[in-house]
Amino acid sequence: MNTAKKTGLLVPILLLGLAGTAQAAPITLALATFDSGAEGWTNEPRTGVDWFATGGFDGGGYISSTREFTNGGFGGTIAIRCEVTTSGTGSPQNCSDGDFRGDYIGNEVLTLSFWARHNYEEDLQAFLRVSGPEPQGNFPAAVAIFPTILESNVWTEVVLTLNPNDPAFDHAAPFPLTTYDAVFSSIARLQFGLYVDPTDPAFSQTITFDLDNVRLTAVPIPAAVWLLASGLGMLGFFGRKRKAALAVSA
Repeated sequence: MNTAKKTGLLVPILLLGLAGTAQAAPITLALATFDSGAEGWTNEPRTGVDWFATGGFDGGGYISSTREFTNGGFGGTIAIRCEVTTSGTGSPQNCSDGDFRGDYIGNEVLTLSFWARHNYEEDLQAFLRVSGPEPQGNFPAAVAIFPTILESNVWTEVVLTLNPNDPAFDHAAPFPLTTYDAVFSSIARLQFGLYVDPTDPAFSQTITFDLDNVRLTAVPIPAAVWLLASGLGMLGFFGRKRKAALAVSA
């Protein structure tokens, strides 16, 4: 009977120890390293990006786009985009073999991260515009403006938590005429960029925007949870054995 009591206590204590120590590593769902090429990514006017085999944040490949702001264009932005097909003019796109398209909510995507660098003489902030639906479309769309400061000529990681309450979405009309679920349940296009204030004295300069290691991650159920579930089953087994022992001894 004393043995049964000790065994019954040992199991939950062991499980608590496992639950406290086991950590679940994030799962990478999609990754564009650009080590072997541009992977079908393009710039804002869809004329292509420059690819470099070395010099990325980890020493490997990266992609780059350059723009002269005095030539007009799309406001004070420079962008690199990934899309599964083109709307309007340009050639069909299928960036990274379509790995970044689809249902981010259903696939339980947790974060979207990337490394960025620029050569502007002042610090800048990055933005991300995502849109759908598949296989082609520019709306519905959402915009995130990251608080991360990008210093000139320094590779910097930028991370977006896929959650409508992420502060990056906390600005005017983050989901215009739509909802978070409507956008992220069917992603067809990603657009990473930098914004430069048109009133800045340096606005007329040429700017280069570099992009590397775009990644989607999800966090699996920790192994300790499965151990806990199986352990509870074992606990029930030991409990039944204990009851049986008590019944016999009685």
